[in-house]
Amino acid sequence: MKLSKSSPLWAMLICILVVALAGVVVGCGGEETTTTAAGGEGTTTTAAGDLAEDQTLRLNVNTEPPSIDPNIGTDTTSALVMNNIFEGLVHIDYEGNPFPGAAEKWEVSEDGLTVTFTLRGTDKWTNGDTVTSQDFKDSWVRILEPATAADYAYMLYVIEGAEEFNTGDGTVEDLGIDASDPKVLKVSLVGKTPWFIPMMAHQSFFPIHKKTVDEFGEKWTEAENIVTNGPFQLVEWNHESDMKLEKWADHRLAAETALNTVNLVMINEATTGVAAFENGEIDIQEELPTADMARLKALPEYKNYPLLGIYYYGFNTANPALEKAEVRKALSMAIDRQSIIDNVAQADQLPATSFTPKGMPGWDVFMKDALIKPTADVEGAKKVLADAGIDVATLPEIVIYYNTSEGHQAIATAVQEQWKQAGFKASLKNMEWKQYLDFVQNNDETMVYRMGWVADFADAYNFLDVLRGGGGNNYTRWASADYDKGLSDALQAADDTARFDIYSKMEQILEDEMPVAPIYWYTNPELVKEYVEGYEPNPLGSITNLWTVKILKH
Repeated sequence: MKLSKSSPLWAMLICILVVALAGVVVGCGGEETTTTAAGGEGTTTTAAGDLAEDQTLRLNVNTEPPSIDPNIGTDTTSALVMNNIFEGLVHIDYEGNPFPGAAEKWEVSEDGLTVTFTLRGTDKWTNGDTVTSQDFKDSWVRILEPATAADYAYMLYVIEGAEEFNTGDGTVEDLGIDASDPKVLKVSLVGKTPWFIPMMAHQSFFPIHKKTVDEFGEKWTEAENIVTNGPFQLVEWNHESDMKLEKWADHRLAAETALNTVNLVMINEATTGVAAFENGEIDIQEELPTADMARLKALPEYKNYPLLGIYYYGFNTANPALEKAEVRKALSMAIDRQSIIDNVAQADQLPATSFTPKGMPGWDVFMKDALIKPTADVEGAKKVLADAGIDVATLPEIVIYYNTSEGHQAIATAVQEQWKQAGFKASLKNMEWKQYLDFVQNNDETMVYRMGWVADFADAYNFLDVLRGGGGNNYTRWASADYDKGLSDALQAADDTARFDIYSKMEQILEDEMPVAPIYWYTNPELVKEYVEGYEPNPLGSITNLWTVKILKH
């Protein structure tokens, strides 16, 4: 299905493209640039008389956040919470533009290799301490420390000395992070990184209050211990049940934050969540049951937001059943992506023919003819196996693992049947989200697993880096020296043309070895009460700013 230029998703991706290209100009030299944009969110003009007396938002996040520690959390559920109780150096608005957060301004050197952030010096932590540049350095050092074993440590590899320190070949003194001035954070980069400024909105770059972390250890994120610097603070956390955030009255944004309370409930079953929504028990239901999509699409509360991300199946390439690339190729070719979208997911997603989503800057340049097609190629899959001398009947049963969700189950069931048409035997197994994440990452019994990835910043590097050999988010056990070299070379590329050429070669490696099978590129369907104003999920993952939300009289 070709994306219409008049669609909201196309418009959003064009905005992201413009931002990304603007960043390229800054990163590649020319005159020194200082960004001093204020506000950035675009405030509404709702009269106070139109607001409900009770400014409480009730949102179903579906599941327990695995970790709201900025150095540890990697999933979108955790990110939604972290983005509202912590504040990074910059924010990203709904048009994809970076604007000041904890940093009131920033400067990029002419060669693009040094970025200097200036903090206000007046922002506070919830315990009253001043937010300083050292708080950011403490966080970045902690996420890079090998003992932390942080999945997102690689995000900081664009900083000088970061990869060496994280892999045990360097020291903390070699890190290109200077926090000697409490109001100034100076960062030295290993190469031109056009996406570095927007990347500061990602939780892996958030600050931490080191004294609190040191005092409480693994329990520092509990409601009774946590110290944060965002517009909301965590006041209650009933694990596996609900969380309560309250507006922090001393935050810089307090005057423009209408919500007093955010109740985050954890209703795992989408059908139950929809029932709660329709009974008036919650205001936002994020996950919709695929079996009920036709009815839900007709509701006035149905919204479909753009989301720059991919739903995919990963293969454990260390498993004997999946160690041959031909088997993985055949499995991928046997998937009918368009049928899954039309008959199962039903949220107007796009069939994914590459790991990097269409709409990413340069995609039309670096993506060539793809082996992956929107519809199944069963005969082609059989031929790949036959040419490799593989008898599909002799292959063991393939287990598809997925985290508990009606939607994931429905997709897995469809894939199971499609693989059956190509001669494969497959079974299904589900787990709760937190257990699932640990299992697919650490248990060698993993065979095929479902996963999603949403852009942290608008460049293909963010997707391709997921499959870095040994990377924290690469659960495939697959590694390629040529592929990893491409990641390093991309940071040294002279311009977009050179970088896109590298991406093209990397996507070709993924096609040749098929460690993952892309399924579809996301959209984000949700149910939102009509009295909820200012809620716009960001297309770059769950970095949605809840301080822009208002509850109207109803």
